[in-house]
Amino acid sequence: MVTLFSFLAVLFTLAGAGAVLRFGGFSKAFLGRALAYAAGVLSAAAMLDIFPAGNALDPQRLAYGALTALLALFTLETFAAHSSCSEFMEDCEVHHLGAFALAAMGLHSLLDGFNIAVGFAPGTVAGVNVALGVILHKFADGITLVSLLLHAGYTRRQALGYSLWLAAATPAGAFLAAPLIKSIPPGTEAFLLGLSGGSFLYIAMADILPRLHKSADRFTAAVFPLGFATVFLIHYFGG
Repeated sequence: MVTLFSFLAVLFTLAGAGAVLRFGGFSKAFLGRALAYAAGVLSAAAMLDIFPAGNALDPQRLAYGALTALLALFTLETFAAHSSCSEFMEDCEVHHLGAFALAAMGLHSLLDGFNIAVGFAPGTVAGVNVALGVILHKFADGITLVSLLLHAGYTRRQALGYSLWLAAATPAGAFLAAPLIKSIPPGTEAFLLGLSGGSFLYIAMADILPRLHKSADRFTAAVFPLGFATVFLIHYFGG
């Protein structure tokens, strides 16, 4: 299951990147609604799947993991160009995209693969919800990276190459984490679940929702809880 969803994340990353290269992207209304739905899934998966599982193992280490994720992602995105430029929700101009910014994006993608592997530790239902949140977010990541690269003056060929690199980092993170999770003690698993849940909340609350508040599309307020409903339904039918 980890392998399957990791490669689905690759496909969604490349789909977002390819759409920008082929069609020039999507309308801001469509992207805003897609991101609102993704934020709903990410938030619900963290609250209903990841944190309860970690709390049952070790509440304190769960909290330490979540705080570590918040600090790490804030620091990481301080140096990544996309954290200061809401490229798919607002007009922006990027004149240079340095190696550190690209490395930061790759590390973020590696963390997404880690989240998929850790998400399946509590069970299949939790893993599916976590993987769904990652996959939806990767579609936006593909759009983000190519938009930034093209704005920064990179060629279409270079943009595609970096997109492939970004996409490949997700299954790499999953494959590195999956064998380690099977033999770790409960306290360490709780910490890792905290990392995963904290990163989900950061992406939803710090990256996505503030951008949606700047848009004039009030329909996103109706789409956001649909992400909650999706997680509820997976729980219901998954037992």
